[in-house]
Amino acid sequence: MLRKLITPIFITLLLLTACAPATPPPTLAFTYVPTFTPIFDPTQAPTPTITPIPLLELTVHWPAEVSALRPTPIEVEVVPPPGIAASAKVSAKVLDPHFALYQSFILGPQDGNLYVSADLLRLPLEPAPGDWWLVLDVESELEAEGSRTKSFQPAPVPYRDLTGLLPAAADLHVPQDLMEVQAQGDMTAGGRVWRYKGDDDTSPHGEVALWWAPGPHKPLSLNTAVVMLEATYETDTPAATSTEETEWQGQTAFRFQETWPGPEGGPSEALVVQGPDYWLYVLRIRALGGSDIPRLMREVSETFAFREE
Repeated sequence: MLRKLITPIFITLLLLTACAPATPPPTLAFTYVPTFTPIFDPTQAPTPTITPIPLLELTVHWPAEVSALRPTPIEVEVVPPPGIAASAKVSAKVLDPHFALYQSFILGPQDGNLYVSADLLRLPLEPAPGDWWLVLDVESELEAEGSRTKSFQPAPVPYRDLTGLLPAAADLHVPQDLMEVQAQGDMTAGGRVWRYKGDDDTSPHGEVALWWAPGPHKPLSLNTAVVMLEATYETDTPAATSTEETEWQGQTAFRFQETWPGPEGGPSEALVVQGPDYWLYVLRIRALGGSDIPRLMREVSETFAFREE
């Protein structure tokens, strides 16, 4: 009897379950994960900040033009960082276009962070063409910034045109900056004197002179050389200190060392030479008020030559 009651009830429940709506899937629950925030620990050392290394600042003071006629000092400004005292040793070298050492310098400290060479850069009268180089060397407890090299080209030296002023057989290269202070005679017998005093006391003060006259048609002797030499004297007569027999371009010559008196006096050197046409020439270079004959005067005298016929 009980079984007959349960069976219809069970069937009814199955029918109701089949007609009911589907159960939705369970919703995923979001789980919050907290982010870890470090707590500042005053006992922990902070990460160090990199401090820039202070540097010396180099600046080369260089003229707009460098010439054999104007000796040039080497000047470099070495500025330390603000608030820091630093010493330095500064030296310099000048190299020719073939990177051969031409001249070296030691620069001494001056006012205003300036370092200046005691010696002057004296370029040759006819420098090698191309770029010359100034190279600096700085020794200090601090590193230096700024260019340590500088290239330059020497300014060309313009020469006087002496065509028609000297005998045709003679040639001499006289820079235009040398002032002609004396001209006598003609192309047969005469003489010309040029002087250079420069723009300031650093420039060489000197004189170059060339005298000429017909000579005897026989080999040059010392007596004839002395007569020719003395013919170039005027009011002042220098004292001859030594005489040397030599040659100039294969021609017989005598070299005389002289000392001139007066405020513009000083040492001089006179070369008496016999040309291939038997003309006699006196080539004299001397200092004006100095103790040494300027190198510029020597370089001018070395350009004296006899023209080939």
